[in-house]
Amino acid sequence: MDTVDATQDVESGETKKSPHATDRSSARLVPHELPGCGVWRRFLPAIFVYPLWFYVMMKHDAWADAFGHFYVMSFTMIFGSFVAGSTPVGGGAVAFPVMVLYIKLLPEEGRDFSLMIQSIGMTSASFLILSSKRQLCHFWLIQWFLLSSLPGLLLGFEIHMNSRLTSLSFTTTISCFAIAFFYHRECRFNRKGEISEAQNAAVEAWELMEGHFDLEKTVGWRAFGTSLPFVLVALACIFGMTGGFLTAKLGSGADMLAYIFGILWNSLVPEEAQMSENMLTASSVLIMAGCSVMSTFLRMLTAEISREVLLCWAACVPVVVLGAPLGSMLLNPSSTKILRRCFYVFVLVQFISMGALQLRGDFVAWTVVLVAILITIVISHMFLR
Repeated sequence: MDTVDATQDVESGETKKSPHATDRSSARLVPHELPGCGVWRRFLPAIFVYPLWFYVMMKHDAWADAFGHFYVMSFTMIFGSFVAGSTPVGGGAVAFPVMVLYIKLLPEEGRDFSLMIQSIGMTSASFLILSSKRQLCHFWLIQWFLLSSLPGLLLGFEIHMNSRLTSLSFTTTISCFAIAFFYHRECRFNRKGEISEAQNAAVEAWELMEGHFDLEKTVGWRAFGTSLPFVLVALACIFGMTGGFLTAKLGSGADMLAYIFGILWNSLVPEEAQMSENMLTASSVLIMAGCSVMSTFLRMLTAEISREVLLCWAACVPVVVLGAPLGSMLLNPSSTKILRRCFYVFVLVQFISMGALQLRGDFVAWTVVLVAILITIVISHMFLR
């Protein structure tokens, strides 16, 4: 998930401050940009990863096994890296259905591959964000999501789900998110436009009560009063734990839940404290990178990763480690719009394929998926337009 909206303006312009975004909060939450962050610095993760990857491939003579059998995934992750750069969804969301439907691996293996490949690609993207545009990171959101996602990860790895249920859960989750994302990006943005960069300073939940914001007209204040910061923390923890659970079962989910929480946050707080689209995307990248790394370590230390997953991962590492820097350099607003539409088409094709090959005539499964999609459409139409 490598970041387009979050990184394509890395080198451009100065960030203006809202009247409410004080130097106090900026100094604490937004570290200064590192000096001398040129184009070459974007490729530092690749500079470190490539020699290690080459050494391991040579040591095991895995070239034929990796690229001979899994070259399809190498090409898939080229597309996945760029699509992930234009949406708040990790490359694992693209990889999982290809692994399960085309390569015919088990959903659990698709999950393991998604986590492992994101631990490289999204960590690369996170380095790019932290070294070049830290002010796009909402560290309060990142901290609470990562803390609360850990119990969700542990719970997810302990609860067994059969392959059919895992495929059903993935199809439902990614389809519902694509619908919500479509309403938010294509409908709401066309009507309201982006939150200006002048409002782009990160604000903690507790800062809302310090007298710098006019809370009386906000939905959050009218509904919760002085309990609003506690409610926001509780919601962040609930979303984070749910995202961690989904990540443990599907290989992605924490990034999508972080994005949805950001939309909810924006509906409850004053306009000056809302998160911009760039901030939501960048923060979700760091959250998913952290969850992917934690999940990969947990899987490697507590379970055996199949040889097919390791070979597939080896075939894709050189692609995804370049996805973040190349995406930030090559993608522009018009191309990201095209790629977002490709993402919608991909989700539709995945939905049809998964339904035809995995669900087939299962009436109960189809009912669950369609009811979830219908509920998502209704909620999105009511609140995200």
